[in-house]
Amino acid sequence: MRACGYGYLWGTNKSLSTKDTGNTETMKLIDRLCVGTLFVIAIVDCLLVPRTYTGRIWIFGTGLALLFAAMLNMLRVRNGREVKGLKLFCITANVTMLVFAIALMASIGKSRTLQHPQIPLLAALLLVEAVFSVRANS
Repeated sequence: MRACGYGYLWGTNKSLSTKDTGNTETMKLIDRLCVGTLFVIAIVDCLLVPRTYTGRIWIFGTGLALLFAAMLNMLRVRNGREVKGLKLFCITANVTMLVFAIALMASIGKSRTLQHPQIPLLAALLLVEAVFSVRANS
């Protein structure tokens, strides 16, 4: 439904909408910053795989999995409700990678985890993205 040709009655025109979009815009900005940070960390992880390490394909595969999770989250941020099943895929990717990060931290121990601060940062970002994925209006 259009209102005098200026925009959709319940859509983008803030003067006609009764919803407070300030909080929503802040949450979207935080969501985008987390997705962008996750994306950059995944790319850096893929680029910094040691060439002399014999199990380098597994490290590279982990970086690719993080990259795919970041791409899914970016699609969710941009096309949240329009793509059916995207929310479920994002929840699954975020929770799976979060469980992987927690298992990694548990397996290497507290001291080695603190020596590599990118691992807890990654886990925190994945947790935030999982929460954003579960939200009703994402």
